[in-house]
Amino acid sequence: MFDLQRKPLTGTRTTWLLSLPTLLLVGLVIAAPASAARPENALRHGDIAPADAFRAAYAPDAIAAARTPLDPAKVPASLRGLVPLAEYWGIGDNVLREMLQEGESPAKKKALADAVNPHNAAITAWLDSWPQGEPMCDEAAAFMYMQQGLDEMGLFQTR
Repeated sequence: MFDLQRKPLTGTRTTWLLSLPTLLLVGLVIAAPASAARPENALRHGDIAPADAFRAAYAPDAIAAARTPLDPAKVPASLRGLVPLAEYWGIGDNVLREMLQEGESPAKKKALADAVNPHNAAITAWLDSWPQGEPMCDEAAAFMYMQQGLDEMGLFQTR
């Protein structure tokens, strides 16, 4: 009735060992697209290093790629004329914003300050109107980073 000589797990153990490489291969195939999307030297959130190390890791077109197209309809009417400047100067990445600032002429920086400084109070009031804990829209964030850039260059003024 009972076969005491039979080993019930014999086939299962071999099957499991053969399926492990298969599982690993399937895992690699699934993970490959995710890892392929990030260049090997790309920066990750929380990385800490000297600024020069970060600069070396950026692609030559990183500043242009960091710019976000803005919707003027999401900006108060009195500030819509500044949208092109916010698109150009309002980069959230500290290292890229610094690289942009270093690469621009003093005349272009002065033109930015001359255009934005008269509106700083209105920009700040708009930014302060966001509810605490609510994420800003891209437009508000670009204006904030543009003001931050002015401050970093020593050009921010309230009139």
